[in-house]
Parts: sequence; structure tokens; C-alpha cells
Amino acid sequence: MKHLVIVGAGGFGREMFGSAREAVGFGSEFDIKGFLDAKPTALDGFVGYPPIVGSPDSYVPAEDDVFITALGSIASRRRCVSSLEKKGAKFISIIHRTATIGPNVVIGDGSFIAPHVSLTVDISVGRHVSVFHSSSVGHDTVLGDFSHVYAQCSVGGAVKVGEGAVIYPGSVVAPRRKIGAGAVVGAGSAVFVDVDPGVTVLGNPAAPLK
Repeated sequence: MKHLVIVGAGGFGREMFGSAREAVGFGSEFDIKGFLDAKPTALDGFVGYPPIVGSPDSYVPAEDDVFITALGSIASRRRCVSSLEKKGAKFISIIHRTATIGPNVVIGDGSFIAPHVSLTVDISVGRHVSVFHSSSVGHDTVLGDFSHVYAQCSVGGAVKVGEGAVIYPGSVVAPRRKIGAGAVVGAGSAVFVDVDPGVTVLGNPAAPLK
């Protein structure tokens, strides 16, 4: 039995704990050991959670530990993953039992597939990707490493989402569009054209912020 350590004990971390208890493999392949957080008091005032067992920078992985990040900041996620992997940490994916995963969907290590997500067919999900509650991703889409697709988004078929890109809640991305590396799609946006790397777009139709 592996012991899951959740990196981050904030709101996302607490959500991850709830989803991990209802994930594929919980109780048979892994249990939950606790959290890593630089703030030892992060769980003060909250009940029913396992302890904070250390900080990401100082924690030394045990032989049977496995990890998942629960950090909203892409930069913080990259830093913690790099630090822990240098110490031999192994990351696993957390896939909620209510997610629909179709044929030929490949999900990279360290990724999170939340409740009621739909990944249809022939999709590539990179490493350390998060697809949040009730989002759908269409056929032949590629989600680059460290990208985020937040809740209730609809990503069409054959979309290319670049590394570290973020699509905020309630957004729609039309089929065959490209969201460049590090780009940001603001909440509730409708994307009908390609988004260049590092650009933030917002609105319907989505346009770059001035």
C-alpha cells in the first residue's frame, strides 16, 4: 500500500483530499498520509483532515510515499515538483471515480481528474495537469504539462493546450484551437481563435486584454 502525500494544505489541498478518498485505487492501492505545506497552521480551524507532515522544501520522501500537488499557482507547482523529484519523490494521478475516461486517453503522472469530468477519446493529458469539476474535453485534444482546465469548461475536439496554460471556470474553447504555453483564458470566455503564448484573453468572443 502506498501512502499519498498531498502537496498544499489550502483550499485546493482540502478539495484534493476529498476527491482522493473517492478516487480510483483509494483503499486498495493507496491511503492518505497527510499534507505538505510551508505554513504549519494551514489547517487550523478545519476538522477531519490528516496532519501536515512537513514542508515541500524540507520533507524527505519515505520509500512508500507517493505525491500529488494541490497548488493553484503554476510556478509554485513547478518548483515543488522539481524539489521533491530531486529527492526521489514519485507522483501519481488522482482520478475521481465519477470521471468518464474514454478509449486511448493517456494521463500523465501527477495529474488530477476531478469529479464528473469527461475525457472522451484519444486525448493526451500531460504531467501535473488539473481538470476540474464537470469539465469536458473533446477527442484528440492535447493538454500540456502543468496546464489547468478549471470547473465547468468545455474544450472542443483537437484543441492544443500549451504547457502551463490556464483556462478559468465556465469557458468554452472551439474545436481545433491552440492555447499557447503560459496563456490564460479568463472566466466565462468563448475562444474562437488561437491564443498566442503568454497572452491573457477574456470575453465572448475572447480577446486579448489591453
